[in-house]
Amino acid sequence: MRWNLHRHHLADVGPRLRHLWMDTFWGPLLIALLVVGIIVWIVFQWLGARGKFVFLDGVMQERARIAEPWHRYARQGNSLFLWRFGFYLVTGVLAGECSSARPAPPCSAGWAFARPLPSRRPSWPVLALLVLIALVSAFILLLLDAFVVPLMYRHELTTSQAWGRFLPLFRENLGSFVRFALVCLVIGIAIGAAVLAVGFATCCVGFLLIALPYVGQVVLLPVYVVLRAFGPEFLAQFGPEFDVLPRPGAGDALPPAPNAGGSA
Repeated sequence: MRWNLHRHHLADVGPRLRHLWMDTFWGPLLIALLVVGIIVWIVFQWLGARGKFVFLDGVMQERARIAEPWHRYARQGNSLFLWRFGFYLVTGVLAGECSSARPAPPCSAGWAFARPLPSRRPSWPVLALLVLIALVSAFILLLLDAFVVPLMYRHELTTSQAWGRFLPLFRENLGSFVRFALVCLVIGIAIGAAVLAVGFATCCVGFLLIALPYVGQVVLLPVYVVLRAFGPEFLAQFGPEFDVLPRPGAGDALPPAPNAGGSA
């Protein structure tokens, strides 16, 4: 009886949401909140794409500058933003199509209070396909952040140009890059476990410190620096063309930092 009542209430959720969406007050408000949320997300994605080159420049050059690399790598940052935005869009469409492409199971006759709706739970093949899409997407984003972005920084390329330079190397050394991804996974699990251990050992004070906007970044800054340098260090083994790190006496070194008065 309780299960039937629960299924009855779940069957009413869809019509109630549609009624709320069509309401003259809540409908426009929900649309406005959705538009604002999308705009805020896009702005943060753009800031993140531009900031990646600022942080990479700071790690590679061992300097703390913001304005100069922000303007210098504006073209690369904007290209990265557009590429990631398109990638998220395509991935979202694929995931949505996979979620909707599932057979509706036959209705059960055991519901007492309402005509049952077909189950909306995805089947196991659909779940497996969604997991595969998530894993492939995560792997592509890892390659983008660890290797493509440094190549964009090193040679001042757009995202597509950097992918074109990286993919032949990736095909020739597929096993090495897969192992790199597995190592990154293990490192991520270890860092997460360490954060949990410190947080619980300090009676959640560590969690509060990490949650603070500025303090948390300072506390985890050594971790961010090591992770940011891990990809370029790994990439440097494949030759000078892929060496992003500044080397003393190298003939094709990174462009020197301008004087303190320069900004662009």
